[in-house]
Amino acid sequence: MPRAKKPPKPKITADQRKDWRALPLEHWNVLTLQTMVADLNREHFGVTVYVPMRGHGFEQGQLKRALTQYGAEALRETITRAFREYRPTLQYPQLTAGFLIAYILPRIMPQVLAEQARAAKRAEQSDITAVNNGLTDAEIIDLL
Repeated sequence: MPRAKKPPKPKITADQRKDWRALPLEHWNVLTLQTMVADLNREHFGVTVYVPMRGHGFEQGQLKRALTQYGAEALRETITRAFREYRPTLQYPQLTAGFLIAYILPRIMPQVLAEQARAAKRAEQSDITAVNNGLTDAEIIDLL
């Protein structure tokens, strides 16, 4: 008996990948992150032409490693915070992805990961509380 084939995954076009505000995090890739950085430079600093640090290939490699290591959600939050904190100068009028990953990410990412861990722990605790009808472990032991 032949196995039933899984339905094909919907194809995501390059234009859809560039729409980083609407694209679900599980579909993010390097193109999405590069577009996000270029868009935020345009919005925050008025940079019309994005010039990558040491070329696009270098930045793509850095973004790929960071995306693999930390995940899209943590990386998105880190990039957003970096743009809030960065103050452009005449010498450095834009925030490049290469600079962001190399110098700003090591400072901001631990904060983001700690906040995600706390949120996951709170969610887990609320699930446990909901399962126990709002009773703590000590109260359950007393009832038994």
